[in-house]
Amino acid sequence: MRHDGRAPHDLRPCSIVPGFIGQALGSTLVTSGRTRVICTVNLEERTPPWLVRGGWVTAQYAMLPGATAPRGSRDPGARGKEIQRLIGRALRACVNLEGLVGPGGPLSLMCDCDVIEADGGTRTASITGAYVALRLAIARLVDQKKLAADPTIAAVAATSVGLCGEPAEALLDLAYVEDAAAIVDLNVVALQGHGLVEVQGTGEHGVFSRRQLDTLLDVAEGGLAQLFAIQAAVLAEALGDGGAR
Repeated sequence: MRHDGRAPHDLRPCSIVPGFIGQALGSTLVTSGRTRVICTVNLEERTPPWLVRGGWVTAQYAMLPGATAPRGSRDPGARGKEIQRLIGRALRACVNLEGLVGPGGPLSLMCDCDVIEADGGTRTASITGAYVALRLAIARLVDQKKLAADPTIAAVAATSVGLCGEPAEALLDLAYVEDAAAIVDLNVVALQGHGLVEVQGTGEHGVFSRRQLDTLLDVAEGGLAQLFAIQAAVLAEALGDGGAR
């Protein structure tokens, strides 16, 4: 039994509230256990100067100083920059960038992920919530005739898995107390129906075998299926029957 009463392969309670920020083109509040992240998506005025064709999706990530104890810094630092690059890659994987072009030319979308409370899994929660915010933003652009069609390929979501305890056991969706003590920690990003987007794995306090890696990926796959279902239910309610992909 885990510290919070979960079984090894249980997600923490997860919810996604759409339209959390009224000023944003698309937004969500994603909650995973005690981790909470506000995700907003807005139009950028221009695409990167090096972009030759299609539109662009990128991300920024930060923690509010009060999201952790003791107080953190407003500067995202190297860790925050690495996480925002991961979020950007994940979101670009779920969109046909060549379809992100409207009558006025290519569009650039910025997703901001702001952690308001951190208890492990902030990057994975950011990706899962940001996908829903991105879909809401794209739907609004289609309604506004700034896009002719939705360029979304499929849903993208992320979760963490790890080897913890003695003997080592594969656990899904690590809270901070588990993450800090994990022998092995993996963050897994997947595109629904298409496969893995990214796997970030580290032997924090030891090494792991190929068989253990396969087990961790199997456990992550089960968690991702649940997250895809949560995303689809939120989008179906927010956008109607066409919301889920």
